[in-house]
Amino acid sequence: MSWICCQLGSREHYAVPLALHRAGKLSSLLVDTWMTPLESRLLQPLAPALAARRHDGIPGNLIHRANCGRFAYETRVRLGRLDSWQSCMLRISWFGQWCARQLELVEADTVFSYSYNAKWPFRVAKERGMSTVLDLIDGGWMHEIITQAAISQYPQLALEEAQAPLEYWEGLREEIELADRIVVNSAWSKKIWIEAGVPAAKLVEIPLVYERAESAVSVGLTQACLEDSAGSIQSSANPLATRHISQVTSGSRRLQALFLGSVNLTKGVGQLFDATRQLKNEPVEFIFAGPISVRVPKDIGAMSHVRFLGPVDRTTAERLYRDSDVFLFPTLSDGFGLTQLEALGHGLPVIASTHCGQVVEDRVSGLVLADVTPEAIADAIMQLVRDRDLLARLKANARVPDKCHPRHLAPALLALEDKP
Repeated sequence: MSWICCQLGSREHYAVPLALHRAGKLSSLLVDTWMTPLESRLLQPLAPALAARRHDGIPGNLIHRANCGRFAYETRVRLGRLDSWQSCMLRISWFGQWCARQLELVEADTVFSYSYNAKWPFRVAKERGMSTVLDLIDGGWMHEIITQAAISQYPQLALEEAQAPLEYWEGLREEIELADRIVVNSAWSKKIWIEAGVPAAKLVEIPLVYERAESAVSVGLTQACLEDSAGSIQSSANPLATRHISQVTSGSRRLQALFLGSVNLTKGVGQLFDATRQLKNEPVEFIFAGPISVRVPKDIGAMSHVRFLGPVDRTTAERLYRDSDVFLFPTLSDGFGLTQLEALGHGLPVIASTHCGQVVEDRVSGLVLADVTPEAIADAIMQLVRDRDLLARLKANARVPDKCHPRHLAPALLALEDKP
C-alpha cells in the first residue's frame, strides 16, 4: 500500500514522510513550502528557517510543493492586516484546499495529514476510497480548557488574545469523524482525547522520534522559536528579549537551568516564574529562550540571574543545550514535547511534568514532577544544586529512549494498514 502525506510546515523535520519513503511506501509529499538545494543555499544567509524547509532524504520527484501559494498567502496576511486567528484560518484553509486539489492528480491507498488542515484532503480521500490517518498534534479543545485554567490562575501574566473561532473546532471535529485511524504521540494525549469523546479504538499512540545525527538538529525547536502559528517570522516586542546570548556565562558557578520554547502559560511559565522567585538567593541561573507570549513581571525581568533571549536560531539553541545543566519542561499540556528529546539527545537532563510524552526516567535521565507547582519545580532544581553527584549521574544517563528512535516510526505507521 502507498501513502500520500499532507504536511503544513516542517513538523518533526518531515519524520513521517521520510520514514515512509525509507520503507518504500511514500507516493507523494504535499507540502506548503519546499526548497531545492540551490534555493536553500541562496536563502540560508537571509532566511535560515525558510532555507531549512527541505530534507535530503526525500527525493524531489516525490515532492508537490505550493511555494507560490505560500508566498501569496504571506502577502495577503501582511496587506490585509489580519489578526493571528484570521491568518491562521486563512493558512490552514488555503493549504487544505490545495491538498484536496492535488489528490485529484496523484494515486495512493492512504492519506496521512496532521490536524487542523486535514478535512479538505480527507473529504476527497473518502470519495476516492482511500484510507485516512489523522495525526492529532495537540489536545484540541481539551488543551484550550487547560490553557484557560492557567490564565485564570495567572491573569496578571496573560496577554489579551482572541479565542479560537468556532470554525476551527468544527473543522477538527470533522477531521476526527473522517479519520479511519488517529495517531496521538503520548499517553497523556490519548487520555485527554478519550475524555473528549474520541473512541479509544480509533486512537493509536506513536511517540515522536528524534536522532541527533539527522541533518537538521533542533529543527522542531527552531520552528517553535522562529515562527508563529501562521508561519511568519516572529519578533518579540518585549525589551527583555533583546539581551544577547553572550551574556550567558557557561562557566558560571551557578546551575544553569534552560527553558527553551514558547514562553507561555500552558508551558507552566507562571509556576516557573514563582519558582524563580523562591530561588532568587540560590546559585541558579535561569535562561528563557523562545518567543515571549506573556507579560514578564518587572521583578522577574530585573533579576540578575534571569535572562530572556527571545527567539533563537538553531546554532544558538545547540549552544544552549551544551552549556546548560538542566532543561526545564514543566508543561501543563503538551502533545509530546519534542524539545525534551532534543535536550536528552544533547546529554542534558530534564525536569519534566507528566502532561506530555513520557521520555524522562525519574532520577535516571532527569526528574519528573508529581505536580506542576512552584514548590515542586523549586525543589527539583535545588536537588541538583545540593547534590552535584546526582546531577552528574543524570547527565551521564541523559539520552533519547529507544522507543523514540526513527527506525520504529515506519513499522508503527504501516501497522495501521492492518487495523480496521
